[in-house]
Amino acid sequence: MPIVTLKEIHISFGSQVIFDRLDLKIYPAEKVGLLGSNGCGKTTLLKMILGILSPDAGEVHQRKGIRIGYLPQEPVFSGEKTVLEELHDSAQEILKLQQRLHDAAGTLSGLSGDELKAAMRQYDRLNNEFEITGGYRYESKIKEIAAGLGLEEKHYSLKTTQLSGGQLSRLGLAKVLLADANLLLLDEPTNHLDWDATLWLEKFLRNYDGAALIVSHDRFLLDRLVCKIAEVRNRKAEVFKGNYTTYRQEKERRDIELARQYEERAEFVEKTRDFIVRNINRKGTKNVAQGRQTRLDKLLKDNPDFLEKPKSERELSFKFAEVESKGKRLDAVVTCRNLTKSFDELTLFTDMSLEIMRGERTGIIGPNGMGKTTLLKLVLGQIEPTAGTIELKKTLSVGYLDQAGAELNADNTVLEEAATVIPDMLPEQVRRRLGGFLFVKEDVFKKVSDLSGGERNRLALCKLVLSEPEVLILDEPTNHLDIASIEALENAIENYSGTIIAVSHDRFFLDRIARRLIVLGADEFGKQSPGRFEFVNGSFGRYAELLEQRGIEREKNPQAAGPKQTRPEKPRKTTPPELRQFNIWPIEKVERTIEQTEVEIKQLHDSFGDEKVYKDYKRLAQVHEQVKQQEQYLELLYRAYELKMNKS
Repeated sequence: MPIVTLKEIHISFGSQVIFDRLDLKIYPAEKVGLLGSNGCGKTTLLKMILGILSPDAGEVHQRKGIRIGYLPQEPVFSGEKTVLEELHDSAQEILKLQQRLHDAAGTLSGLSGDELKAAMRQYDRLNNEFEITGGYRYESKIKEIAAGLGLEEKHYSLKTTQLSGGQLSRLGLAKVLLADANLLLLDEPTNHLDWDATLWLEKFLRNYDGAALIVSHDRFLLDRLVCKIAEVRNRKAEVFKGNYTTYRQEKERRDIELARQYEERAEFVEKTRDFIVRNINRKGTKNVAQGRQTRLDKLLKDNPDFLEKPKSERELSFKFAEVESKGKRLDAVVTCRNLTKSFDELTLFTDMSLEIMRGERTGIIGPNGMGKTTLLKLVLGQIEPTAGTIELKKTLSVGYLDQAGAELNADNTVLEEAATVIPDMLPEQVRRRLGGFLFVKEDVFKKVSDLSGGERNRLALCKLVLSEPEVLILDEPTNHLDIASIEALENAIENYSGTIIAVSHDRFFLDRIARRLIVLGADEFGKQSPGRFEFVNGSFGRYAELLEQRGIEREKNPQAAGPKQTRPEKPRKTTPPELRQFNIWPIEKVERTIEQTEVEIKQLHDSFGDEKVYKDYKRLAQVHEQVKQQEQYLELLYRAYELKMNKS
């Protein structure tokens, strides 16, 4: 049985119809990707499931007892609370239950006889409920999820007004994941997440036993996570079974079939009308023609969409110029020898040596701030290395796409900016090329300073194509582009015969265009590790498989050493004083002690039901103090465990 059902939904805002006869069902535990062009109504659909919006017609049903967690694109906070207070807000039911449990324990000493037995039964019920709902682990769960999403303990005391936009988004996501929900509605959950956090979220959602409806441009996440795709198109929700790749294949097949069916309908109507015109006034066939006219009129009246042509949205349409072969295929385009780059006390990489050969497709990946854009600037000669050398072959023409848009002149119009690449090109020719990047009619006279992020990126891409480069150096080329535009870029790159060096957080994009990866600032398990680098032959999918294999091997044999470091690791941070007692402990001993301490806490809580305890007020107070001390010790153990995991 579905947990959410939307049936025959119709909703409009003014004269704009958003949904018309939309149907959708969400079943327990399934992960659903929600796709559609900007403005098609994806957020509206989420708000209807939440009950924030009501449809003009149709029905929205929720299974009784459903608990929904919702992440909007821009979470809003009051600003008066700290990060930790906001995180605790997600566990309000647990905190209330904890208070009831303590209150129940406090009343035991003043009771006797039947009243005591009744109070003990109530206490046992509350204790069981507290344990089942995860009450004994909620503090560690808060820290686990916060850390996974990049919120460190140093952020806990900050007011939400002190957080950046990205930190607010991560806080909002953490609160949703902490909530005891069995349906998650996530609107672009990977926005503002860095490398580590995205990998962590993907793993969390794979292990999450509830259902999730996810709006996302992260196709790699959709490919590895969802079991079906719901695409909002033409005011309806069309459902495709399978992941994102399966959806793309099935959508292409359906679009071809819809076009064929439209051609058949149009041909049928045309032939019928032709027959009617030729026979309506002829003796012997007049009645037949009139009958066909009647049936055709009824058909078109009962089916107003019968002659409606399948709609297709305008998409980017371009290709890169063919790159002429100059020199040998094995010529090095980039040569790097013993490269070191540091900024003050931060060393991004040391003694890096590599060659990028003509025609190679290289992706540069890793956590934020680990030197990806810096490496591109070193290749381009925009900054100098701290030590070593790096050289780009000077005889080759280079096209550079800058994620910050610094290569665009804000004072130019779109037309003027595109014309700077080839000054001799006629305005009509430039406008025709701009049309392939969705700049049509009056769009070409917009000032660059007035463009949106997506428009700026499309204009930069247009300039890149016009420059006909032999080497493409791309810094986050998919930023601000919708999925259709990203796929157009991917198709153009696949047919490009030159050399590509690309920094990107878009894992699906990298999987399509890169055949070699430079991983910066991540250890062998994908965790942030400043200064470390690794070369991987293969696509991003191959690297993802490699990370999973390493993780499985570590679980099987925690003592096994990972792959050799390509450089000596930097000294680790000093262990906090309160955790130094665990320095000599192996991680297995920490794990065993955590388990033992959790059992001891459970036994102490059970002892509240012992007559010798609850009738002796002093002894009861001692047990309460023991529980408090053991819980504090357990918290230290969890921190020690996390520290050892990060160091392993």
